[in-house]
Amino acid sequence: MSDHDLLIKRLSDDMQPVKPLRATRWRVITWLALALPCGIAASFLVPRTLTDWSEPGALRALIQSVLAFMLSLLAVGSALNMSIPGRRGISGKVLITLALVWLGLSLSSMPGAMSEGHDPSNTRCFSFLLVVSTPMMVLIIATLRRSRAHRPLQSLAMAGLGVACLAVSLLAFCHPVHLQPLDFLLHLAGVAVVVSVTVLFGRRWVKWD
Repeated sequence: MSDHDLLIKRLSDDMQPVKPLRATRWRVITWLALALPCGIAASFLVPRTLTDWSEPGALRALIQSVLAFMLSLLAVGSALNMSIPGRRGISGKVLITLALVWLGLSLSSMPGAMSEGHDPSNTRCFSFLLVVSTPMMVLIIATLRRSRAHRPLQSLAMAGLGVACLAVSLLAFCHPVHLQPLDFLLHLAGVAVVVSVTVLFGRRWVKWD
């Protein structure tokens, strides 16, 4: 076509306005408003008992839950920021500091006399983390899919960490206030699995730059 002005006019007529993304904090709040009820509903699919908050050490368990919740929000916000060119995720020092505090509290909540033998509640905790994380994982992948990911693998890994931390936060409300070593290792394994599945599943759906 020799008439360039006519070509430009036709292309312009076909263009549709692009809806801008909302601010990251509102995207995090929207995800949380959807993910938290879905996670709570999914928790009823797993056999569990409610936490006895009258036990010694209950305050420490509550602080652990709050820390995990804070880590979740920071990680999800970082994932959403990292998906946009020109923006950076939260400083790793902040996440590492909170994670180390959570880790220290978890280790200090292990009783001096370790019980021996297999406790079926250990595997129930692992199942709880996977089941509760599943709907929240789908929601965060759908949220990331709205924008072309600038660093998809890093964004998905951070998003998976956010999902796993929120599941850990919910687990605190249906778990003994004291941890056993195997129990704690399965918690960490559950977090690793959630992060891995988020990356493997999400890379097929999140658009790349």
